[in-house]
Amino acid sequence: MDDFILIANPISGKGKAKTVAEHTHNVLTTKEFNGELKLTTGSGDAKQFAQDAVSNGIKWVIVCGGDGTLHEAVNGIANTPDVTLGLIPAGRGNDLATAIGIPRKPEQAIDTLFTGEKKNIDLGYVKSEKGTEHYFSTIATCGYDTEVSRRGSERSTPFSGTASYIYAAIVTLFHYKNPFVQIEADFGTHEGPLLLAATGITKSYGGGFQIVPNAVFDDGLFDVCVIRPVSKITVLRLMVTLFWGGHVNHHAVDIQRTRSMRIETNPPIMLYADGEPMCETPATIEIIKHGLTILVPS
Repeated sequence: MDDFILIANPISGKGKAKTVAEHTHNVLTTKEFNGELKLTTGSGDAKQFAQDAVSNGIKWVIVCGGDGTLHEAVNGIANTPDVTLGLIPAGRGNDLATAIGIPRKPEQAIDTLFTGEKKNIDLGYVKSEKGTEHYFSTIATCGYDTEVSRRGSERSTPFSGTASYIYAAIVTLFHYKNPFVQIEADFGTHEGPLLLAATGITKSYGGGFQIVPNAVFDDGLFDVCVIRPVSKITVLRLMVTLFWGGHVNHHAVDIQRTRSMRIETNPPIMLYADGEPMCETPATIEIIKHGLTILVPS
C-alpha cells in the first residue's frame, strides 16, 4: 500500500505548483516513501483524488497548491478518521498555510512533512437548505467579499496573490448591491442591510486581509465579522486597515463568536469559503472542533 498521495494543481502559482510538486515527490521517494503524484486537470479532481486515496487506505494526503486545491482535498478527506494532511503552499492565496506557520519557501515546507508535528485544527461545515454540504478550513464569506472572491479568482484578473484581491475589491465597488440579511447565532440575531459577513476559523483571507484578527484555529469557535453598508470611500479605507485588523473599531463593524449560525438574505446570494463557491443562502454554518489533522512546524 502507498504511504501518501500528493495532489497538485499544475497551473497554481502560474505553474510553480507543478515544479514544486515534482520536486516534493522526488524527495519523498528518495526517503523511501511510496506514493503517487496526481495533477488536477479541472474542478473537482483534487476532491476525487483525495476521496479515492483514503478509500484505499492511504492516511497521508499532501496538497501542493493554493487554497482552492486545498479546499477540494479537505472536502475529500472530511469525516475520514486518522488521515493527516500535509501542505506545500504554492498558489495565489495560502491563508491556511500562513495561519498554521507553514513556510512559503518550498524546501522549508517540504521539511515540515518530515519534521513537523500533527495538529488538530477546526473545520467548518456548510449546509444549504437545498441539501448541499461543504467543508472549509479558513473563512466563509457572504456579501461584498464573496463577490470579490469570485472576481479575484477569474483567470482574466491581471494580478496574483493579494494584488488580485485588491483589484477585484475595487472593481466590485461599482457593481455590488447590499442585500438584507438575517443572522441567527449563539450571540443572538442580527438583521439589516449587509456589506459583508465573514465567518472565520483563521484570521485572514485574500492572501493576508485580517478580517477576524483574533480568530484561533483550534478553539472550537468561529469569529464572525459583520460590516454594515458604508460609502465607497469608506470601504477602501477599511480595506487598508484589514492588513492589520484595524477595521474592528469602526462603528459599522461587529465582531462576535459562535459555534454555529444560520444566514438568510434577500435576495439569496452565494456563500464562498476558502475562496470557492459553496451554495446560495439560506444556509447553516457549523464548526467541527479539531475536525482536521494537519502537519505543522514543530
